[in-house]
Amino acid sequence: MPHQEPRQRIAIVFYEAYLGCAPSLINAARLFDEQGWDVDIVMRDVATAYASPPELGEHVQVLRISCGGTCDWGAGGEAAPAGEKSSWKSRIRRAMPERWATSLTAARDRAHDIAAGLKPSVWLARGQFIQGVAEVTRGRDYDAVIGVDMLGLAAARPLAAEQGVPLVYWSLEIMFVRDFWSPVWRRTKRLEQADHRAADVLVIQDTERQQALCDENRAWDVPTILIPNSPRGEVDPNISRDHFHQQFGLEDNVHVILHAGSICEGMRSSDLAAIASAWPDDRRLIFHSHSPIDLQTHYYRDIVSSGEGRVLISTQPVPYDKLDELMASASVGIVIYDSSLGPNFQLLAGASGKLSHYLRCGVPVVSVDNPSIARVLEKHDCGVGVSRVDDVADAIETILADHASYRSRAAQTYLNEFEFAKHFQSLLSFLDTPRP
Repeated sequence: MPHQEPRQRIAIVFYEAYLGCAPSLINAARLFDEQGWDVDIVMRDVATAYASPPELGEHVQVLRISCGGTCDWGAGGEAAPAGEKSSWKSRIRRAMPERWATSLTAARDRAHDIAAGLKPSVWLARGQFIQGVAEVTRGRDYDAVIGVDMLGLAAARPLAAEQGVPLVYWSLEIMFVRDFWSPVWRRTKRLEQADHRAADVLVIQDTERQQALCDENRAWDVPTILIPNSPRGEVDPNISRDHFHQQFGLEDNVHVILHAGSICEGMRSSDLAAIASAWPDDRRLIFHSHSPIDLQTHYYRDIVSSGEGRVLISTQPVPYDKLDELMASASVGIVIYDSSLGPNFQLLAGASGKLSHYLRCGVPVVSVDNPSIARVLEKHDCGVGVSRVDDVADAIETILADHASYRSRAAQTYLNEFEFAKHFQSLLSFLDTPRP
């Protein structure tokens, strides 16, 4: 009987609740499993509207920590779905000059952040999470520990130190002291700076985000591995490309223009829907969110009605492994982020999961007001970057005029630049290298 090497074990410590739509963590867990590692994903046991995690692998366990309540700590991927539930608020905001509306939103969010930061539960959350991670991993031996983002890293550092194993800081969201208004969050960010400098390696999506985070944390002595936030492998060449045509009963000649992700003012959703009303009859703008949508909410009803028959909303999230069919059914993918939220939503060349997934499925992309993504599209000629929502229609026309070529270049760009497993190999090699 051939001798089998004992499996190594790694802990991935993750504070947030969106594991089901976190491609980096899903694919990392699966690849670790395939490469002979046992994987513990340690996270809070909280209710979430996000899609449930897919099957992660035979040797992957999710260890859940009871958090004794809920506590919203910040980045959490994209902005939350819009909370404007009365139509008069959304209409007043859209009637304001953009500068006034932006200032009003920023002031409201700042007041909310300050008030939330003063809650006792928030002050206790960091310590409770670190203690919970220590308790749930007690008696389990690890060969490496990954801390994801600020609070994952805070709990991963003492675990790695106790066991004398490498500490990996995997940054999905880049945050800065200036982003936080409450004292507890600012202190947590400053502790993250020290934790980053104590890590053995940083995993981050691209050089722009590396530059920003390492400058902020004064952590240039820590080695860096670049792994984009992306799917793995090639898409099935026989994949069905009529998901939305079947769902909404669209004619075969209709081009689906897909906006995947949060539906909210930060993503300019109402502006995008309004311009879609002037599109040709063979175009449909479809919004698809990663959390359930109630079409009876005034905000979403306003979006659909403003499109005058050319705007649809797909109301239910799909499992991660069904995203290929959903993405592949689009002729063009739209990527919009709220750049006013700072570098985390500006520096997205390697961090936008929707960008990489569109490209994987051979879907050309139109990005709005994001020079980082626009540079990728321009370099590889796999889409068009524009500065204003009003320019989206012309960008779509440009792509559809040479659609087959754009689709081919999109798929090739994914394989050359974004395919996850190719980049992940660098982390496996790092962990396999004996430590001095």
